[in-house]
Amino acid sequence: MKCEKARLLIIDDEAAVRNVLVEFLTPSYYCAAADSAAEALALLASQPFDLIVSDINMPQMSGLEMMSHIAETSPDSLIIMISGQRTIEFAIDAMRAGAFDYITKPFDLAEVKAAVDRALGHLTRTRNRSVTVRETSASRDLRHALEREELLVYYQPKITIGTGEVTGVEALVRWQHPHFGMLSPSEFIPAAEESGLIVEVGDFVLRSACAQLKRWHEAGATGLNVAVNVSPKQFKEGRLLEVVMEALNETKLDAQNLHLELTETSMIEDADCVLRVLTKLRETGVRVAIDDFGTGYSSLSYLKRLPIDFLKLDQSFVAGATTNPDDAALVMAIITLAHNLRLRVIAEGIETEEQLKFLKLLRCDEGQGYLFGRPAPADFMPFLSQMLMDVDAPEALKPGMTQAARSAKAAWM
Repeated sequence: MKCEKARLLIIDDEAAVRNVLVEFLTPSYYCAAADSAAEALALLASQPFDLIVSDINMPQMSGLEMMSHIAETSPDSLIIMISGQRTIEFAIDAMRAGAFDYITKPFDLAEVKAAVDRALGHLTRTRNRSVTVRETSASRDLRHALEREELLVYYQPKITIGTGEVTGVEALVRWQHPHFGMLSPSEFIPAAEESGLIVEVGDFVLRSACAQLKRWHEAGATGLNVAVNVSPKQFKEGRLLEVVMEALNETKLDAQNLHLELTETSMIEDADCVLRVLTKLRETGVRVAIDDFGTGYSSLSYLKRLPIDFLKLDQSFVAGATTNPDDAALVMAIITLAHNLRLRVIAEGIETEEQLKFLKLLRCDEGQGYLFGRPAPADFMPFLSQMLMDVDAPEALKPGMTQAARSAKAAWM
């Protein structure tokens, strides 16, 4: 599981307070800001936040009034309330409404940092306990999940950054657990890796994704491709090439429409085996990408030796590219390196217009992230039609309503 910055949403109708908090907290956390409860609720509906730091008194809808909506929209988030009222009664009202902590104005920034650390520490401990219980159950129950059809494949769109055209999707597995509800990959993939069941899970996702893409092609979305993650154990097990060819033959899917994504760890563990398998796969027309590039054991020698087509730029670099000069320099260097090696670059985790504009300036080839759409089931993907048609969609996407995109929209509506 990746180690990511905690996500904070700062809400205050006073620009000075809002800007001070954002500037102070951004070096340590991913921060977004809103100047009203309405804007905050819109952000919460589109992306997750770990911690919400909000003013208690705002026009139209106060911080206290907003908290019931937050409980529905973002029930796992913690809330720190900030108030100009220094009486105990206001603090009690905030706690009763569901706030984790209470800070009064004017505040000391060290006090804010301490409150944020307390809240995030509590959140981490709570989540770790939950994950421990779930992972224990996952080790025991995962073996039956496939036969009970509890594993699901979700899809997240990829776009061409220069034109906004929807060119493909990434297949992402979920587990509809009978007791814990919908589990993300981080909650059961480690157990699958440890038990060796990752091979069966990976085969299931690969076959499901190929079959679904073929259905979309038959519905008219012929310009789409699908990317599927491959575990190191699938290489070691020795049947990856056979499974891929079986899936392509069964679905009659063109091999060039299937993209396989492997991590740098896969290359390190058995480079010779990976090289042999990838060479044979590439000969069939299958495309290959290195996932999470820059976070593992990056080596120019691997980039020169391996038959690959894409580098996927890790979302941790994208998140800081518009605020951290070092991250910006890394993104620029990786894109330049990849293009010099005749590789295309896919940026993960694009969440803001600023990130999109920066990547477009650097001529990054493709991108995916919450700005374009969250992962969703194949038969329920409303974000795709919204992304292509809604007046609130990112400006860079609107000119990209190409025939392929229109076909995708028609197939998914």
